[in-house]
Amino acid sequence: MAAPMRKIVPGLSFIKQRVFLQNIRKRFFNQNARYCTQENTSSTQQNVEYEESTEEFKYVEKLLHNKLIPEPPQHAAYPTPSGWFPQTEEAKKHPYFVHRTPHHNMPVYLIKKGPLERTKILKVDGDLQLFSEDLKKFLSMKHPSKKHYLHINEINNKVLVRGDYVGEVVEFLKEKGF
Repeated sequence: MAAPMRKIVPGLSFIKQRVFLQNIRKRFFNQNARYCTQENTSSTQQNVEYEESTEEFKYVEKLLHNKLIPEPPQHAAYPTPSGWFPQTEEAKKHPYFVHRTPHHNMPVYLIKKGPLERTKILKVDGDLQLFSEDLKKFLSMKHPSKKHYLHINEINNKVLVRGDYVGEVVEFLKEKGF
């Protein structure tokens, strides 16, 4: 059984509404057909000469946004006043590697679902098991009285830590040079 048709015009019965819509369609399509005839299109076509100017495009380029994110500038001292620092060469020596986001930030996020809080670390390549063990040791040194639960997702290259440990994870990644 088909779903009932919505009332477009309130107060009209189903049959009157259907006739009303058919009349609107006829008028709309006849009006468009009138403008698409051969004689109307030929009279509007004219040879218009135009000139392409590439000189003014430099003003348009200023308005367009960059599609590529530029490399961060070199600073005299790290961390910068905002707290940012680049990856070091010693980070490549580990059996695991944590890539930065496209904007050169750490991929560490806090997820809150109701009363549950989880810290999510993305873009972890290499030996995720060893990474989670090292992170668990680091967290147990920082918070010895707590038990730390980590979940490894090897398919998506991410590690979840139960609780709000964003600051501690960022500190761990700084120590490792990521």
